[in-house]
Amino acid sequence: MCGRQRGHTLVDMRFPGERWLRAHPLVVDVVLGGVLMMPSAAVGMVTGNLVYALDIVMFSAIMFRRTAPTASFAVLSLALLIQAIGLDTAQWGDFAFPIGLYSIAAYGPTWARWTGLGVGFLGAALAVDSWGIDQGGGGGSGVLAFVALSAIVLFSWTFGDRMRTRRAYVAGLEDRAVQLEREAEQRAQIAAAAERARIAREMHDVVAHSLSVIVVQADGALFAARKRPEVAAETLSTISATGRESLTEMRRLIGLLRGDEQGGRELAPMPSGADLPSLVAQVSGSGLDVSLQVDGDLTRLGSGAGLTVYRVVQEALTNTLKHAGPEVRATVEVSFDGDDVRVLIEDDGRGAATSDDGHGHGIAGMRERIAVHDGTIDAGPRAGGGFRVDARIPLGDE
Repeated sequence: MCGRQRGHTLVDMRFPGERWLRAHPLVVDVVLGGVLMMPSAAVGMVTGNLVYALDIVMFSAIMFRRTAPTASFAVLSLALLIQAIGLDTAQWGDFAFPIGLYSIAAYGPTWARWTGLGVGFLGAALAVDSWGIDQGGGGGSGVLAFVALSAIVLFSWTFGDRMRTRRAYVAGLEDRAVQLEREAEQRAQIAAAAERARIAREMHDVVAHSLSVIVVQADGALFAARKRPEVAAETLSTISATGRESLTEMRRLIGLLRGDEQGGRELAPMPSGADLPSLVAQVSGSGLDVSLQVDGDLTRLGSGAGLTVYRVVQEALTNTLKHAGPEVRATVEVSFDGDDVRVLIEDDGRGAATSDDGHGHGIAGMRERIAVHDGTIDAGPRAGGGFRVDARIPLGDE
């Protein structure tokens, strides 16, 4: 198995010498042509016969069979034509023709490949005629010789064509592997960005809600400490419990960022729809008059939809605490309609101020959460005053 080193995952299994040879094809072909021409060159130098110069030309042509396959085959064919016209015998240089025919089929353009095949069959016929194989034989030996030479031509050309197809196939596999690697990296980047966005939403919901409750409770404790110390003490206890719960959720989120899920440490579970009563009770304890109405079974909410419902209610009530003003009443209604769950949060405070304080991302975060489940959300001031968040989330398959 072999493959060029591309990207990060493709591993080249070839020997170092093989890699070098494939990277320097001209050197390989020059050595091959030089070795093959040595007998003809030696005999030509000893005898002084210029006939052997044609062999040298043929073997010189195959030195460029990969770098210039069309020109190489043209020179080789021309030398063989001169030999067929001027000589009546086979030469050692004839063995260069199958190599050249293989090369034009393996490395040449389409027109040159098919032209080379035709030249090969024509050369087989000229060889039978110039070598005088059929003289006095009644035609049978000439036919056999033509068939044999044509078989050599067809084998050389087919072998070269198959090697060309194989190289194209391997190159396609390598390109496909590189493309898959690139796509995997892109998917990993997208997944990482989505996970960072998810954790950022969780961090925003935890911090914004908890700090809003703590600030409201602290203001109430400061006011009550002067006239009703017992109420201030109870409020401080609520602040302490809210802070501890927030720290637990923060540790869990930081653990996700650090990859501590496998560390063996007990982490608090993600909130779900079943935690809505405790959320409403916590907000109610901070001084907001809020009520919860549930039409259906909250246990129908899976982990994804349940977390989304919880965070939407949490964000909406947090905005009410921060922006709606004093003496505000809020209602939370959760109802099931077929395969959807509807969440309606309304208050009678200063609705216009709740939509956007210029600094937060609460409404945008709710829209992102709902969009993940292909749900819908309508958030904005009420006609009669206050603010309204109406979300519909498909239950789907968790």
